[in-house]
Amino acid sequence: MKQPTSHKISARGITLRYVDWGGDGPAMLLLHGDMRTSRSWDAVARRLVDEYRIIALDMRGHGGSDWTPRGYRFAERVDDLAAFCDALDLRGVFGVAHSTGGVVMSLCAQKRPGMFSQLVLMEPMVVVDERFHKMVAGREHAERSTWQSREDLHGYLSKHRAASSWHPEVLDDVVAHEAYRRDDGLIDMKWSSYTFNWLDRDGDNVDLKPVFAELGLPILFIRSSGHSTRIKELNEVQDGIPDFHRLIIENTGHNMYMERPDAIAHSIREFAAGHDLPQSI
Repeated sequence: MKQPTSHKISARGITLRYVDWGGDGPAMLLLHGDMRTSRSWDAVARRLVDEYRIIALDMRGHGGSDWTPRGYRFAERVDDLAAFCDALDLRGVFGVAHSTGGVVMSLCAQKRPGMFSQLVLMEPMVVVDERFHKMVAGREHAERSTWQSREDLHGYLSKHRAASSWHPEVLDDVVAHEAYRRDDGLIDMKWSSYTFNWLDRDGDNVDLKPVFAELGLPILFIRSSGHSTRIKELNEVQDGIPDFHRLIIENTGHNMYMERPDAIAHSIREFAAGHDLPQSI
């Protein structure tokens, strides 16, 4: 099964790791959300690599990028992403992002016009408010789940309420590449609890509605059938932006690209080609 090459760059005083799938087509940048890494995109990347040069980044505090104690406010994550794109001379790149990564990529596109040509955003929070930050900040001090072996992790995920719906290929990728063996011998996941620190969360609120209106880019907003995105807010966005498109991926939860990578790859192709998309797929 095809695998990417791994690389590291220095940017803004930290090390950022990314994977490059090669390919001779236009550049496509994949950006994960909280508690995931670049390797959560592997199944999608394999389905698109013949058409695009695919690059996937580990955001600060995730995967092989530096796990710094601070630096997780949206403005800092945006600057990380912009510095990464500058280092790789990425301009007019096709951006694909999930959840928190979608917020970061949208804000980066606003700050750096011309960096992205079009965006596919999978359930970013349209409004990030204090209620959301308080909900997730508890993870900073929560006891981390660990396993004795990768086999134990695979067994746990295969029965997990959300992860059991992942495509089998994705499950294998996560176990192989999103987990690591700690110094104490236990298997843990490759994300830092620092990413949820309250000092960086407090007051870091965002409203993407005016951002989408300002971008002037084709945007495909994908949501899952099983996750409650604020539909009223999306209606407000779509009514005011002519090139804002919406799609529901049926029979999925929040991590829809990990559950139905074939449907996601197909949707990206259709959107890139300018074809009309159905309401759901």
